[in-house]
Amino acid sequence: MRTITFKLRARLADRGVFGPGPRTRARKARSGPCGRTTGIEIDQGPDARFGRLAQPYPDQPTRSRMRRLTFSLLVLAGGCRPGGSSDALAVTDSAGVRVAQSDYDRPAWRIGDVWTLSATPRIQVGNRIGNPNQQLYQVRHAYRLPDGRIIVANTGLGDVRIFDDRGRHVTTLSMPTVGDDEPVNPVQVYPLPGDSLLAIGADESLTVFGPQGQIARRAFLPVPEVGVTETFQPVGMFGDGTLLFRVDLPDDPDASGTGRRRIRLLQYAPDGSPIGVYGDFEDQALLFADRGAWIFGPSATHTIADSTIWYGTTERFELHEIAPGESTLQVFRLDRPATAVISTDRTTYSQAARGEVRGTDLEERMDTTLRQSVFADTFPAYDRILVDDVGNLWVRNYQWFDMGSGYAWSVFDPVGRFLGEVRIPSLLEIYQIGPDFVLGRMATITGREAVYEYGLLKPGEEGSS
Repeated sequence: MRTITFKLRARLADRGVFGPGPRTRARKARSGPCGRTTGIEIDQGPDARFGRLAQPYPDQPTRSRMRRLTFSLLVLAGGCRPGGSSDALAVTDSAGVRVAQSDYDRPAWRIGDVWTLSATPRIQVGNRIGNPNQQLYQVRHAYRLPDGRIIVANTGLGDVRIFDDRGRHVTTLSMPTVGDDEPVNPVQVYPLPGDSLLAIGADESLTVFGPQGQIARRAFLPVPEVGVTETFQPVGMFGDGTLLFRVDLPDDPDASGTGRRRIRLLQYAPDGSPIGVYGDFEDQALLFADRGAWIFGPSATHTIADSTIWYGTTERFELHEIAPGESTLQVFRLDRPATAVISTDRTTYSQAARGEVRGTDLEERMDTTLRQSVFADTFPAYDRILVDDVGNLWVRNYQWFDMGSGYAWSVFDPVGRFLGEVRIPSLLEIYQIGPDFVLGRMATITGREAVYEYGLLKPGEEGSS
C-alpha cells in the first residue's frame, strides 16, 4: 500500500485578511462506463501550474470576499478505460435550438476505437540542461503550426520562442520593453497570414512580428468601461482573426448566499479596435457576503471555437454553443448522473485544510472559515472545455484529487455524439488539440518546465499512427 500524502495550500482572500490567491478548482473521482472509479486531481492555481497545471486556463485574478481553500491529494491507484457499445444519440428541437443528447453508457467508440495518447511525448520543447535557448519559465500558451513548428509564449522571460518540428530552437522573438526596459510578458501567441505572428501581452497590447522576426506593428486594447480592470484577459482567437477577451463584472454588494460572479466577453478586431460585447455570463462560484467559501460549488466555464463559444454552468453535463448576442445555437447533453458530495468528502476536505495550516498564523482562523463555508450537494459535472482543430468538443470530467490515472476527458463529435473518454496525464495543461496531436505544458515540482507534443492515436481512422 502506497503512502497517501496530503498537500494543502490555503488561499483565503477575504477582505484582505489573507493575500489574494489564484482561482482554484477541485475535482472528484468519477465512475467510467465500465463502472470503475477513475482518477482524481486538484488544482492549486496558476503559479502552481505544476502543482496546478490546469489553468489554463488562464490565470483568474481573485477578488472574492469568500475564502478559498485548495489542496491536492495524491493517491496512486489504477484506472479504467472506457469500452464502447452501440451508438445512442437523440436529437430534438427546443424553440429552434438543436439539442443533442447522448447515452453515457453507450459511447460511439467500441473498445478497439478508443483514442489514446502516445505512451511518451513525440516532441519536448524546453527543460534541456545546458541549452539556454531551451529555457522556459512560466509559459502561458503555445501553438503548433501546420508545418510542425511550435511557438511558445515564454511569459516569465518576456519573449516568444520558435522551435522546429523536432523540438530544436529556431529563433527567439524579443517582446517590446516598458518602464525600466522590462519586456512585456506574452500570454498568448497565434499565427497570422504571411508567416507573421501575434503576441498578446499582459499589458493589454497586441504585438505583430513579421516574417523575419521584426516587430511590424503594435496596438493597445481599450480598457473596458464596465468591469474590473485587473481581470481583463484574453480568451482566444476566432477563425477570422478577431479576438475574444473577458472581464469580471463588479459583484453585487447586496448579494448573499451562494451564487456566481458574472463576466463580460468582448470581441476585438485584429488591430485592437473594439467590435462589441459578445455577451454577459455567469462564471465563478462564490459565497457572497460571508467569510467562508462555497466548497465544490459549480463554477461555469467557456472556450472559443471557430466563430462561436461553448459555455456551460457545470451543474449538469450540458454545454451550449453560443453566438454573439448570447444566442444559443445548439446544446450537447450527456445523461451522466451527478455525484453527491458525501460526509467523507466533507470530512476529508476539512481535515486536509486544517492539517495544511497547522502551526501557521492561519490555524486559528481555519475552523471559523470552515464553519462558515457551504458544501455543494453534488460535485460539478466538469471543469474545463476545449474545441480541437477539427471541431470535436472535449470536456474535462470534474475530479478533486488524483489517483495517478490522469484526467478523463469526454469527447463529442461536431454533431454532439458522445464518442467516449480519453485519458490525459494529470500534469499536462493542454493548449491545443490537433487531428493527431495534443500540445501542452508540464513541469517538475522544482519548477523546471517544458512544452510537450503527444501523439493522439485514433484506431481505425485513416492516417492514424
